[in-house]
Amino acid sequence: MQMRWMCCLLLWCSCQAFAADITVTGNWSAAVTRDDLTGGTGTDLRSPIESNSGQVTLDILNTGGATWTVTVARNDINWPAGVALALRRTSTGAGTGTISGGAAYLSLGPGAQTFLTGSGDRTGIQIQFKSDGMSVKNIAGLYNGTISYVIQ
Repeated sequence: MQMRWMCCLLLWCSCQAFAADITVTGNWSAAVTRDDLTGGTGTDLRSPIESNSGQVTLDILNTGGATWTVTVARNDINWPAGVALALRRTSTGAGTGTISGGAAYLSLGPGAQTFLTGSGDRTGIQIQFKSDGMSVKNIAGLYNGTISYVIQ
């Protein structure tokens, strides 16, 4: 049994008068195999499954020192029912601006949710992902989806 799923990232930038830019670099792909069973044949998969702590990097530039908010939304193309996807910020990045929020996992849904707030430019903000609820009951296959990041 091998299930493979991927979390791809889609960049969407909604810019106001200060014309801030957000750049998303990276993606996450995990192959789930029999090695992920909790106790061998006849058992379910370990859960959650997490990415590396800096799987994706966000850069927020050209803010002119203004305040900003980054919202996120999950846009599924093919995702099994009952499987949750969450993300969190694992670093503050670098720069002259400030950043807050996002340190705890945020479970993603189809609607936009506030992920980060801050001011000024920040680069190298590291993001980690986790999925919860993947099961041997899910049909084996490739599951993928995208996450939209919007800066306002």
